[in-house]
Amino acid sequence: MKILILGGTSFFGKETASRLQKAGHEVTVFSRRAPVDGLPLDIRQTRGDRTVEIDLSRMAVEPWDVIIDNICYTAEDARKAINVFNGRVGLYIYTSSASIYSVLEGSSSPFRETQAELLPLKAQLKEKYAYGLGKYAAEKEFLAAFLEKKFPAVILRPPVVIGPNDPTLRAYSYWLRLADGGPLFLPGFAFANRFVFSKDLARAFEALLYAREPYGRAYNIGDSAAMTLDDFVKVSARVMHKEAELLYPDYAWLKENGFDFEATPFTMGGDFVLDIARAQKELDWASTPAAKWLEETINWYLFSYTGPAPKNYAARKRELELAQKWKTRL
Repeated sequence: MKILILGGTSFFGKETASRLQKAGHEVTVFSRRAPVDGLPLDIRQTRGDRTVEIDLSRMAVEPWDVIIDNICYTAEDARKAINVFNGRVGLYIYTSSASIYSVLEGSSSPFRETQAELLPLKAQLKEKYAYGLGKYAAEKEFLAAFLEKKFPAVILRPPVVIGPNDPTLRAYSYWLRLADGGPLFLPGFAFANRFVFSKDLARAFEALLYAREPYGRAYNIGDSAAMTLDDFVKVSARVMHKEAELLYPDYAWLKENGFDFEATPFTMGGDFVLDIARAQKELDWASTPAAKWLEETINWYLFSYTGPAPKNYAARKRELELAQKWKTRL
């Protein structure tokens, strides 16, 4: 197949491009960062701005069997793609996000695809929901284009993605704290979440290439088993051969004492579990066991990563002071 990836020069986009090229597909990536190192030489790299329609138009000179759109964040971005690629693509995979469930009134975990079809937007949304709102608005454009123009869109909704080369360094921030031997604050430790391994997400894109009639459908994707933050850290500690000292203060105490919640980026205010039954049934989906992908990813960060520490690690000294205060509060 002839495949265009909008994005494709970092993290799971890069992983997807390499996987599809290795499977024998003709792959082109399009990004402002192109060209980048680390992609197979057989992958064509084209530089351009996803938000500039004339740049996108250059990519519609030739037809595509599949387009994977990892860098669409707004309704306007979606409309540009629909305008440019309508009639020029066989399957258009839009990478949305599980965060769209956060902007729906009455949504509840486990989040099913039908919630996004039936529930209205929340009346008032804080700025922190801008990302999810943008993804939701883009979804609506693609689905409307499918109904009105038969635009061949399908939507993939991943949760938090973890793996080597993650530019957010969110998971690495926990592993650094385990490595330094100090305590970790885990507010909300008992709430279940669903993660997805970056290499598994690349497999999910590949599965969609061969799905029967995926057009106009949305698919949640993620680990086969949900995991609490507590489990995530404890399994990580076992992989690292570390003893994890975990502290579970309530939110009120942490807030009163000036705790920076960026220090625990996977903390949730409640369960945030995606129902992946549709993907399991229609895409024959099954994930890599969590212990296995955690070991692979942790080892990559411990032995191959050479970049800076996460920004949230800069105030680690203050965090350790708060930990001592919590432990001696009585």
